[in-house]
Amino acid sequence: NVQIKAMGTNPDGSPFFRTTEHYVPVIEQSIALNATKASAFTINDNRLNISLNVQNNSKSLDNRYRIIAEVWGNNDKGVMTPVSWVSTITTVVKDQLNVELDGRWLAMAKAQGSFELRNLRIEDANHFIPLVSSDSMEMKVATLPKSATKSFNGQITEEMLMGQRPVMKSNTKAGGKLLLVHGYCSSDVWGPRQSQFSNSAVFYDLNQNRSHDAFAQRIRDFGAQFSSFGIVAHSQGGAASLHLYTYYWSGLDYSTGSRMIQSVGTPYQGTPLAGNLAAIGDVFGVGCGTNSNLTTSGASSWLSGIPTWARNEIHYYTTSFETKWWRYDYCSMGTDVFLSDPEDGVIEKSRGQLSGGNNKGHKTGWCHSSDMRDPAQTADSSRNSTMSYYAKR
Repeated sequence: NVQIKAMGTNPDGSPFFRTTEHYVPVIEQSIALNATKASAFTINDNRLNISLNVQNNSKSLDNRYRIIAEVWGNNDKGVMTPVSWVSTITTVVKDQLNVELDGRWLAMAKAQGSFELRNLRIEDANHFIPLVSSDSMEMKVATLPKSATKSFNGQITEEMLMGQRPVMKSNTKAGGKLLLVHGYCSSDVWGPRQSQFSNSAVFYDLNQNRSHDAFAQRIRDFGAQFSSFGIVAHSQGGAASLHLYTYYWSGLDYSTGSRMIQSVGTPYQGTPLAGNLAAIGDVFGVGCGTNSNLTTSGASSWLSGIPTWARNEIHYYTTSFETKWWRYDYCSMGTDVFLSDPEDGVIEKSRGQLSGGNNKGHKTGWCHSSDMRDPAQTADSSRNSTMSYYAKR
């Protein structure tokens, strides 16, 4: 942890002293670029594969990385123009990292040649810390997809945004479900309320501290028993669900209804508690530990790779304690000093906002978990009924 101390003088002349702690993960420099150029080749009529040659020094079997880059190319007037933003989470295969681009973005930009990648970042998939970066890198394209050379019809499709959807296998699975997903280091917050959600299944990975990526994969694997699913999530479960929809194909992509992912009390922009062991221990217990994805800086790094089309599928709620003029109000006395009002004992309303998402409102009189002054936000039967009604399955 890094501790910052600040001293100064207020406008009225009185001195002040403030301290803050930041959790800064240190990770292995496990990868390096092994070439000065990227290469690209056609996969099919619509898809272009972009390859980065790398030297993989990872001693871990979990050599997964997030790639983020901008694709630029010369247009029909010979001017370098932006084509598309690309991002994926992938593994090293034969000393290469690969990301795909839909050729219709090239047609839309009228880009014909002299391609390059700009603002390239290769990050580890658990902390989203850049291991490799490049302001500009030439991209040699062997062949362009047929769609890149045709006139663009003006329609941006799901495949252009998300990639090619896997062919759905013959359906021998159970029908669609609503998954109830808990959060970080959580107890069983949804089990006692499952009856308030029709056609639902409870996801269980209790009392665990996981990265968004590891959490998302566990939700995906649990949901694989169903032909499709929507999600109602609490706390970190909302961020993990958004991560799942952004980077992995799952039953979410085959769900039908109104709202794909609904969340309550999710710190999309992090929480000051996440890097503070004392504050975390007061709410979740001393065994949970810090989580870099939930810190304010870690959440910012994670969100930088989450596109608007994925955020659009999130419907989120926030809560805070009820206030009375004649008393000191809080959700958790132990965490109140670390948080700015309004807050639910774990997250601040301001940091529960998701740009590009659908804000379904803020409600007072409800706290983050059951051991706080006001009732737990997951126990709100009125909101639960609404979420059940609108949920995709």
